[in-house]
Amino acid sequence: MSDDYSIERVKTGIPGLDELIEGGFPLGDTILIAGKAGTGKSILANQFLYRGAIEYSEPGVLVTLEESPEKIKRNMMRFGMDFGKLEEEGMLAIVDLSPSKEATPVSIGEYPSFDLSGLEAIILNHVKRMKAKRVVIDTLSIMAYKFKSRDILREEFFKLTANITRSGCTLLLTSEIPAQNDGLGVFDIEAFLASGVIVLYNEKISETTRSRSVEVLKLRGSKHSSRIHSMRITDEGIRVWPGEISPGV
Repeated sequence: MSDDYSIERVKTGIPGLDELIEGGFPLGDTILIAGKAGTGKSILANQFLYRGAIEYSEPGVLVTLEESPEKIKRNMMRFGMDFGKLEEEGMLAIVDLSPSKEATPVSIGEYPSFDLSGLEAIILNHVKRMKAKRVVIDTLSIMAYKFKSRDILREEFFKLTANITRSGCTLLLTSEIPAQNDGLGVFDIEAFLASGVIVLYNEKISETTRSRSVEVLKLRGSKHSSRIHSMRITDEGIRVWPGEISPGV
């Protein structure tokens, strides 16, 4: 059989996860990392950037809309991941759109004129300058909460994600699922845009115990696991146990 149509894949840098998705994310795809608060979405996305730079020499761009770069660097150092050093070496660019930043170099626009062209230009400038291969936007939900028009959201998000992946990057978006919601985020728009959806859980299974797990909800073009697998946050970041089925979901 010819391999002409084989899919080039990007290693995630998450131990155990690649075994669930045929060796990695499809190159140039948009992947949504969804979950409720405290499930490890940002850790997974940042680990994807860090391991990409350290293990595969792939520069990355992180767009943060929630936490300041200083807090991100401090949090990731807990896992031995030095984001400051990556910046110094030109392997990571951080675009700070967090609320703590007094002035931002880009306007996201105000409803109803929702416009992400400024953000797109900044990301693509970093991608071109660094020859970046990985991009993370954490978290797209924050932008979506500000706006009410589903059509405008979908159009702008589609243009943003399409142009980033067209540049040759693999894009990870994080999305917070509200505590009382079984959906995948605001209007489920992020899931609509993504060719892959990874859901993280941290479910209470007894009065004193919670169980962390991960589910590959979809990944186009891949024979992915359809089961929910155990996951832990260790001293070195997130680790998935492919052979261990979670009892918590």
